[in-house]
Amino acid sequence: MEISLLTKILLGILVINLLVWPLVSKWVENHLEIFLLLVGVVAVTITGGWSINFIYQTFNAPVNVAFIVLVVSVIFNYYSRYIFRVLFILFRYFEPQYSFAILVFLLGITSSIFSVTVAALLLAEVLQVVNLEHSQTVKVTVYACYAIGLGAFLLPLAEPMGLIIYNQLASGPHKADFFFMLRHFFWWIAPGIGVLALAAGYAVRNTNTQIQLHIREDKEDYKSMLRRTWHIYLFVAALHLISTGLRPFAQSTVAHLSGKILFWANSASVIIDNATLAAIEVTPTVTMANLTFMVMGLVAFGSMLVQGNLPNIVAAEKLGIKSREWARVAVPVGIVLTVVYFVGLWIKL
Repeated sequence: MEISLLTKILLGILVINLLVWPLVSKWVENHLEIFLLLVGVVAVTITGGWSINFIYQTFNAPVNVAFIVLVVSVIFNYYSRYIFRVLFILFRYFEPQYSFAILVFLLGITSSIFSVTVAALLLAEVLQVVNLEHSQTVKVTVYACYAIGLGAFLLPLAEPMGLIIYNQLASGPHKADFFFMLRHFFWWIAPGIGVLALAAGYAVRNTNTQIQLHIREDKEDYKSMLRRTWHIYLFVAALHLISTGLRPFAQSTVAHLSGKILFWANSASVIIDNATLAAIEVTPTVTMANLTFMVMGLVAFGSMLVQGNLPNIVAAEKLGIKSREWARVAVPVGIVLTVVYFVGLWIKL
């Protein structure tokens, strides 16, 4: 879809505001989902994307995620004692740094099998029943959500990006099967998850953390669970609006770049859904080298901001982590991760 120069300028200004305001405004930080909705509405209006069908899709897109959040919240609320029994054993027999390192590694390496929403909620539930300082909670959450985001696309099960890539490459020269992404990307992804797991362990190295078995005797009320579900619904609807509104901008600026340039251009994944960018960039005839640069750019940049990835939104909402707190930890981690991955890809490919 070709867009005019004026439209590009307006969308560019919108992108700048989308990046800046959550970090400088207290109101935006405290009402992030409302701000993102407003930005999404403006983006779709600028590109003329409104239709009855699109409005229906916007209302419908968050339903599955919101439903999972509500159901899992209810299950955790009433059956957490049984669900966490294995985790209690883990935390009893290992020092906190080893326990958290193992937990983060397992969440990352299995996130392509289970829903990323479930992984993020499980992480949040664990962090609510251990007595970490808030700064440590933020660090562990960021590292874990990065790990979840890295591993989530390895199978076309847990999140849309993996499914889109699988569908795009199923025909044509790649003839991708169910395990295509796992075969080609596991050895790029696993070390990153391992490093993030070690970072999570290092973050809690000086704590005397103990799992408090009875800390959740007081059940969360349904009003609180419904409020969180509503917030997640609004977040996902906002991301759908933003991704749709900015899609023409992405198509006109990044779609035809080489893999190495796309790696850095995919820094847009901090504000545009990974699946949207994957749908724009991945074609059946893409070379394996370009595909690797594209995909690793998407997953390496995706968790720098709260709004960049669904696990971030779910965990931050559950744990009360603000945008600036998240960015303060996640941006340096993301910069290191992207530079290391790019250098590694450059040397190897």
